[in-house]
Amino acid sequence: MEQSSDEEIWRRVLDGDARAFALIWDRHRDRVFRALISLRSEPTDAEDLSAMTFLELWRRRRQVRFVDASLLPWLLVTAHNVHRNAARARRRHRALLSRVPAAEHAPDPADLVADGTPLTRAVREVLDAARPDDRVLLALTVLDGLTVREAALALGIGESAAKMRLSRLRRRISDVAEPVKTAESAPILEGEIT
Repeated sequence: MEQSSDEEIWRRVLDGDARAFALIWDRHRDRVFRALISLRSEPTDAEDLSAMTFLELWRRRRQVRFVDASLLPWLLVTAHNVHRNAARARRRHRALLSRVPAAEHAPDPADLVADGTPLTRAVREVLDAARPDDRVLLALTVLDGLTVREAALALGIGESAAKMRLSRLRRRISDVAEPVKTAESAPILEGEIT
């Protein structure tokens, strides 16, 4: 079967034999790839362009031309055309982008909320000052939904130690959060009413 000419194999492709197309692929893919590399395609681009070349082979399966019963010349010409079309598309794309006016810099919405509220900043300060293991313990229980027992096992500490650490951390957070909450909810002084 390997000794068959491309023309003979191609007749089987036209009769619906998918394995016959695979034979053509196996027989010529490396040569098509090398041709595209020689045209200064990057290897990843050459892989894509090779696939596009064989897609063209499939799309034009009833119009391909054989040279001495071989598809290789047709594939190589098609690979050159595919490469040229891709290069032209890249040039057009770059030209279009060069004509598009640069956008004004808009502030990143994340920057607008990065500092957060006074309460958020206060809680962050407590968490930044906490031991890394305590922050992980808090994250495992509050964010990841583990029980205190599961989190303690994961960290290799006792459950009672984990409860004590969480209690201290919550107390520190509460100590800084209460004054901030109180200040935020304080009524407006009469002298400030306009």
